Amino acid sequence: MEIVFYWFIGLLCLASLIFYWIDWRKTRNRVKLGQAAIAIFASVVVLGMAGMETYDRMTTNYIVETGECYVVNDRSSRGSSNVKLWFGERAYGFKEIPDVAYGPGQLFSCRATITKQMQSGIDYELRSLDGELLYTTHSEN
Repeated sequence: MEIVFYWFIGLLCLASLIFYWIDWRKTRNRVKLGQAAIAIFASVVVLGMAGMETYDRMTTNYIVETGECYVVNDRSSRGSSNVKLWFGERAYGFKEIPDVAYGPGQLFSCRATITKQMQSGIDYELRSLDGELLYTTHSEN
């Protein structure tokens, strides 16, 4: 759903670029030219992000991180992630909050799948250090 949102916003930026450019061609107003330049920048950034994320998911271009980790609630961040899995110094954001006790003092044996370009979280699983499965975002259908 997030990818669709990125594509939609990117295409809206592209449409606004067309409207600002046409308006600038009619009036030769510098403000309209500035708005067109901002629309170009926004279009490139948002469509670039959407393109990289779509490419990663279509080609299954993933990073798989395994090892000991801990989970931190990401309420203070403005990003789209709700939790972060910390593997030492590296952190990856995920939307799904686990329904087990977690925090910096609670270590798990983790396996996380992340897109390569954008490093956005796809799914993860938490196991006890003994190997017992405690939580997974991957649903078996």
